[in-house]
Amino acid sequence: MMIRFKNAVIVRNEKNEKTVNAFYKLKVKLEKKGLKVISLRNADSKTLAFVLGGDGTVLRASKKLYEHEVNVVGVNFGHLGFLSPYEFSEMDDILHDLLVEGNYKTVQRNFLEVRNLSTKEIELVFNDFVVQRGVRSHMLKVMVSVDEKRMGQVLCDGMIFSTSTGSTAYNLSAGGSVIDPLAKVISIVPMMAHAFSSWPVIVSSERKIHVSVQPREKERYFCIADGEKIEEFKEVQEFEITDAKKDLKFICTKERDFFRLIHRKLGWGVHNGFGANKL
Repeated sequence: MMIRFKNAVIVRNEKNEKTVNAFYKLKVKLEKKGLKVISLRNADSKTLAFVLGGDGTVLRASKKLYEHEVNVVGVNFGHLGFLSPYEFSEMDDILHDLLVEGNYKTVQRNFLEVRNLSTKEIELVFNDFVVQRGVRSHMLKVMVSVDEKRMGQVLCDGMIFSTSTGSTAYNLSAGGSVIDPLAKVISIVPMMAHAFSSWPVIVSSERKIHVSVQPREKERYFCIADGEKIEEFKEVQEFEITDAKKDLKFICTKERDFFRLIHRKLGWGVHNGFGANKL
């Protein structure tokens, strides 16, 4: 169903000077289309949120964007651009598709909830939750159970627990699969495991994952959520990972379908050089 957007929010990467000029140009374009540019605190479900930056900018803003139920349009001023698939040079065509033709669909991407069972602290995760040994530390023993059934213990440098959204980030670099963003799953990927059999595992996000992390001789290790260190530990810690039952809405035109991006951005299925095939 086509939404009648009334307002717009512009979020930009303040460290990228190119987004300054783009901010003002976009504001003029939106106002000419009849949209009022407002602050995020006044936004709602009928607000378009244009994020000027890279995937990292979208990631850092994700929790605030979710709180206001906005519809996200990522505009790429970064590198890969899975969450920010549009180029600013295309903005006139994008606005026409969104506001005139209604040529788009809404993709809802889920969050995970990570609970530290010792401290009771809860972290909302959009991309991934990572446990990782310190630089001078030995490998960690990471025990994983799913729905209270032990899956196994892995001796490794760390472990990645990723949403389908995060599958094209650290998960992919560590050997995990690219996952359709509509799939509500959790990808579990051991990092540098000291075993031949510790393959990545994908489970439904409806399941409850229990993780026990045991360092050697009280050596340091880190917990990282969406690329930001949230805590440093030297003792055994236990975590519970579940679907947060919260989604962030992204606007997607037909020309920026996820599977086209897999081909264009990652070169999947290319035979005659990177990006040679045109879809």
